Amino acid sequence: MNKLFFALGVSALSPLALAKPTIVTSISPVSMIVAAITGDKAEIQQIVSSTASPHDFALRPSDLRKISNADAVVWVGESLENFLEKPLKNAGKEESSIEWLALKGVELHNFGEEGHDDHGHDDHDHDEHDDHDHGEHDDHDHDEHDDHDHDEHDHDHDEHDDHDHDEHDDHDHDEHDHDEHEGHEGHSHEGVDPHVWLSPDNARVLAEAVTMRMVYLDSANAEYYKANLAAFDKGLSAKDDEIRHSFDKVSKVPYIVFHDAYTYFEEHYGLNNSGEVSVVPERKPGAKKVAELRHQIEENKIQCVFSEPQFSPGIVKALLDGTNVKTAVLDPLGSEIPLNKDAYFTFLSTLSGQFLSCLD
Repeated sequence: MNKLFFALGVSALSPLALAKPTIVTSISPVSMIVAAITGDKAEIQQIVSSTASPHDFALRPSDLRKISNADAVVWVGESLENFLEKPLKNAGKEESSIEWLALKGVELHNFGEEGHDDHGHDDHDHDEHDDHDHGEHDDHDHDEHDDHDHDEHDHDHDEHDDHDHDEHDDHDHDEHDHDEHEGHEGHSHEGVDPHVWLSPDNARVLAEAVTMRMVYLDSANAEYYKANLAAFDKGLSAKDDEIRHSFDKVSKVPYIVFHDAYTYFEEHYGLNNSGEVSVVPERKPGAKKVAELRHQIEENKIQCVFSEPQFSPGIVKALLDGTNVKTAVLDPLGSEIPLNKDAYFTFLSTLSGQFLSCLD
């Protein structure tokens, strides 16, 4: 009788009827969009802590356990988080993961390229995202989720806070003057720019994909997830309009960013980026690059040079020594934003406010 009851229960219930889905995310902006859809109906476990950078991140054994136990993994893609590619494959999570860069409808930009292109992603095998039917995932093999023990979850998102990014400042990288634009182990600034979360339009695409996955994983709450998607879309449109108007007076003001990460945001809102301190954020710019930047600052009447909290501001301070150019911090990861359903809206407001604080 017990066996019969169990068999009937498994066949009648959705895969996660007895537990909240566990969604593993790579970085904070991904978590923000997932949270907007899942609300309190899922457990979100983020791998890269909010104070760390994905550019030079290394997985720990606890991270591998999170991936193994996840019902879905949501990440940006190999060009930002190549540390996830092999673990996802080894854990058999490739098909059940959502790779943002590979979703149909995502507008991509290549480093060093003017303008964005909608590549359509026909060369990717991601047919599950080709339409927006939020229930069409029956062709996926999700059996691996049925026997997970969802009681064991690691909530320590700060386990990587001890990553010391200041260590990069102690190295003399002058010898890199001639190859600064070449790829870097762990993150290459060639090819596709992976900073897609800085585009509100791309955020919508991920929100739709997350909704589809949650409807499959937790069909009992399907209407809840769909309602959250509708609310996210409406709120994002309002926030987008608000930010666009706030930049009206500063759209022509020239500035320099710490590294080439903001193109999606800048092109969406029509800002005037005049360059970056470092193409590869892990590398301190050499003497030749510093001289070029100083000339550029004077020649183009640069009003602001931005730093980032994930990396030491010492480089920027040294660059601006003896000048009247302002400086401020841009946080492309929203490291201090609490995770909730409105976190992505807060992130956009905070980032736009950081730009305005130095340009206005």
